[in-house]
Amino acid sequence: MDERSYKNNLRKIILDMAQKELDNYVSQKGVSKYFEGNVDKVIGENIKKFSQGMGINRVYSSVIKKGAYQDNISSVAKIIKGEEAFKSKNELVKFARHLGINVNIKNSYNQILRKVSSHIYSNRDTYNKKYYLYKRGQEEYVLEPEQIKKDLVESYQSKTRNDMRSIARLLDIKVEDEDGAEDIRKRVINYIMKEKISKKQSK
Repeated sequence: MDERSYKNNLRKIILDMAQKELDNYVSQKGVSKYFEGNVDKVIGENIKKFSQGMGINRVYSSVIKKGAYQDNISSVAKIIKGEEAFKSKNELVKFARHLGINVNIKNSYNQILRKVSSHIYSNRDTYNKKYYLYKRGQEEYVLEPEQIKKDLVESYQSKTRNDMRSIARLLDIKVEDEDGAEDIRKRVINYIMKEKISKKQSK
């Protein structure tokens, strides 16, 4: 798969996930347009985060994703053993705990390896959905579509909240820091309706 295909596939995954959020908004067309116009920017920010992220977390996500592609438990074990980070039993135990696996430190390296490999293999469908292997040039990035979707939705909410706060300030409507965009929107609409009713009654 070429670089453009990786990008287009990820874009489609994110936008499909984000579409489910549209029911929460009044202006669905405007939200959809915002998502489409900003998804590449948010993907780029997540690639940057992955590049600058803590080394061991990058290793964890890469091993999980590559392991989830494998056809059997032995192949998953081979991927894990191939990582320099997991040469020691202590590091393998940390990885197991990161995955939520209860392991006994007294067990041998191979016993723990088998348990971890079996866990990844058994949950490969879940991990394949959670992680997306993205390639750009010679670099590989393991991204989380769900997190990218959340970032995209949050960026829209932040923009909308700021826009509504600006309108509220112009109308001298008091807003609190914790007020969401929809709360402020309702307050603005109520204010405008009251003003209209007041003007009609005064005529």
